[in-house]
Amino acid sequence: MEKYKKILMSDSIVSSIHVETSQEPFVDLINFDSDILVDQSQSQIASKSVFFSFVRLSVAEKLVAAKRFLPKGIHFYVKEGYRPLSVQQHAFERTLKKLEQSFPHFQQVDLIAEAAKYVAPPEVAPHPTGGAVDLTLIDSNGIELDLGTRFNASPHDTDNATYTDATNIPLHARENRQILSNALQAVGFVNYFTEWWHWSLGDRYWAVMTNAKKALYNPVSEQELSDLLHRTVT
Repeated sequence: MEKYKKILMSDSIVSSIHVETSQEPFVDLINFDSDILVDQSQSQIASKSVFFSFVRLSVAEKLVAAKRFLPKGIHFYVKEGYRPLSVQQHAFERTLKKLEQSFPHFQQVDLIAEAAKYVAPPEVAPHPTGGAVDLTLIDSNGIELDLGTRFNASPHDTDNATYTDATNIPLHARENRQILSNALQAVGFVNYFTEWWHWSLGDRYWAVMTNAKKALYNPVSEQELSDLLHRTVT
């Protein structure tokens, strides 16, 4: 497993990245490609937005390119793409409050860093840009592969087994993570090292990890996305 740079979303280097105002359209991963499957139940994510399966066009196209690097009979299984800023804000505040109760002697900067291991601070979060996708692997029988922890598990509750390069998981799970990583890295996605399922392209974190001078995608509100899609249709 490749060793990932240990940079948290809360690091000032991430928030310092300049962000372009992008006009790149959003597309729905549902029915975008028959080999890219989407968990339409939304049962494992906090967002109930109707746009949860939307991503930027380049992200969708890169996923299509990445599927060529998967073994036969294995498919991407998308859990979440776009996430409204309001949902991101609520999730971060809830996590921060929980950590304040668990670690009452922590300084605020340390609490934010701990929270960022599981939920990105809203101002730098990749999901509201449409540049991030949470996904796992599924076989042709509709059975999700074992990647060591359940999707969306907390690093604090799993002894950091959610970290992409964790070694405290079974060998077959590590091999499955390698399959996922190899395919997505081959086309330019970057991973958030605390979450094996989180991959992004074009956001601030991607810019830091690839040494890009700027991020390609700005965050958009749910209303802005709705208006954008409405104009596209009409």
